[in-house]
Amino acid sequence: MIKTLNEKLESIEGYGFLFPRLAFGIHLLYYSWSSVTSFDVSGDAEWLESMGVPWPFLSAWAYLLFEFFGGISLILGLKVRLFAIPLIGTFLVAYFMVHSSDPYQDAYPALQMLAMSFFFLFAGSGKLSLDKWIDNNR
Repeated sequence: MIKTLNEKLESIEGYGFLFPRLAFGIHLLYYSWSSVTSFDVSGDAEWLESMGVPWPFLSAWAYLLFEFFGGISLILGLKVRLFAIPLIGTFLVAYFMVHSSDPYQDAYPALQMLAMSFFFLFAGSGKLSLDKWIDNNR
């Protein structure tokens, strides 16, 4: 019985990617939506400037656009590996510039998003994705 259940689960294992993809993508969109859609990154730029980040206005736009379009990419399952690369950079900077001296529970969200970005870089978007649909229809 366990072997049969395991075989059935193995036949659908690629579909499990959908759930972390949606959760991570929605999270990224939620936190970037307001600034990107209002074309106002001044609050983010001021925060970055207070930490000594070079070119805070440009840096704010960069990380918000990476999160915004990375979120869309993850939700659709389109070019997930490509968008994972700038997300990795974003969350490495977030961890080392902001959270590296924080207690673990405060640094955990940045580390979790970094881990998710690495996961999607190596694993791709899974079976229920536009990437897979495009591959199957070439």
